[in-house]
Amino acid sequence: MNATSLPVYKEKMYRADAPRRLVLRTMEYRISDENGFLRAELLDRKTPDETRKFLHAVVLASIDHPCSRVLMYVRLSKPLFTIERHGVLRTLSKIASDPMHKIALLGDTVELGMSHDYFSLLGRQRGIRLRSFQREAEAVEWLKDRRRGDERRQLERSFAPFQQRRAGERRKNSASDRTERTRIAE
Repeated sequence: MNATSLPVYKEKMYRADAPRRLVLRTMEYRISDENGFLRAELLDRKTPDETRKFLHAVVLASIDHPCSRVLMYVRLSKPLFTIERHGVLRTLSKIASDPMHKIALLGDTVELGMSHDYFSLLGRQRGIRLRSFQREAEAVEWLKDRRRGDERRQLERSFAPFQQRRAGERRKNSASDRTERTRIAE
């Protein structure tokens, strides 16, 4: 895969776990230009402020490399459910200004998946095409599909009349029809 690697960002954060004891930990993120989308990986995020910094970097990368399709892969991080309060959707709406945008979320734990499901629900309510995935292959396939969401729904609706029966109409040549015909003939 031809991936143009962008700089890896590391940010040292100090957190007081106990009185007079500081623990050094590092939040890392990497943003790379994959074939047709940006891959943004976030590792060891703990706070909403770290989330904001990461998302601002993703927005800047999507501007620098004109690409509005993003795979966000979050690993070893705490789930975040207070996204409205921290302006996360407001930040992502900058990517969503492109009508062909798509943002796929991928996490490494069940808790992150639940957080991403909630996140994508709120995003879709605001017109952001945002989906949560459990597998990377599905996320990449969705990102690379060039049809817009409403076009896909129209295609599905065009087949719906062929699949539905009219009121009172029966399926022909089924076992229940044969049984019924036999019963009536007797």
